[in-house]
Amino acid sequence: MKMFIMVDEKEYRNKKWGKYGVDYAKDHEIKKPKDHLEFNVVLTFYKPHPGDNILEIGCNTGEFCYLLKKKYDAIPSGVDINGSAISIASKKYPDIDFQLKDLFELEGEYDVIYIQHVIEHLSNPQKALFRIKKILRVNGLLIVTCPNGWAFPSKIRCMLKGKKFCDDPTHRNEFNPKTIRDLMEKNGFQVIKQVTKPLGIPIMGAFKKLNRLRYKLPSFICGDYIFLMSKNR
Repeated sequence: MKMFIMVDEKEYRNKKWGKYGVDYAKDHEIKKPKDHLEFNVVLTFYKPHPGDNILEIGCNTGEFCYLLKKKYDAIPSGVDINGSAISIASKKYPDIDFQLKDLFELEGEYDVIYIQHVIEHLSNPQKALFRIKKILRVNGLLIVTCPNGWAFPSKIRCMLKGKKFCDDPTHRNEFNPKTIRDLMEKNGFQVIKQVTKPLGIPIMGAFKKLNRLRYKLPSFICGDYIFLMSKNR
């Protein structure tokens, strides 16, 4: 089924998000990281230990790194290619190391790497994973999130509204639970856990308490987002 989007909204989002900058950073800023439902799902996969050396690729304005340090006493660092986002993150959380870097420039060795809503932006995800393997210790964890190409309930709902699911002009790839798993395994990662969330019921998402329930209910393979944890073999 072909998705479509109203021209005026598409033009607006291209103007606003057509390139990474301060508007993109602020639009993706998380106001309450402790209550952020996606962060909470990710942290059920692996609860960091004090002293864990952790890297977040695509840290935006730094909220997840802040949560790792504040709640778990881990040692997080964040990188992003958006200079505006790094500037905001560094001012908000001066005791955390944030750097303006492309992932292909990364060095060091990490226990855990998070790459949340980044892989769909990459022109060459396979090359990126090859680079990540070099800086992730053996048996280290790579935790990935991205939109789900099999999120059919949400895609249909968006289509009926004249919108496109996860419409972001900077997206270059679309993954589903099979293709993201195949990509990981092809590049030497052992997939340990994979789920999709939340359940694609729109009415529930309009209410805070029901939205939390929507994240807890099983969504099988059709949830809006893919959450995947893998080990560096």
